[in-house]
Amino acid sequence: MPQPPVCPNTPCGRPYLWKDTTTTRHGDDEWLWWCARCKEKWTPSAQQVEDYRFGPSARPAAAQRDPRLLRR
Repeated sequence: MPQPPVCPNTPCGRPYLWKDTTTTRHGDDEWLWWCARCKEKWTPSAQQVEDYRFGPSARPAAAQRDPRLLRR
């Protein structure tokens, strides 16, 4: 699972955001980022939603990275 972003409010101290699903009405895929320190909420980017829905797609499996594993 990817690391959550940090709070964009500079005075807040840049803590990691929480994935807040308590205020959503239409399923698990609709959620907001929430900062526990400044109590602000932000909408996740399309890439963040994809990463949290299906996992980070930019990282290939170990067998795809290491050509020695493919020759076996």
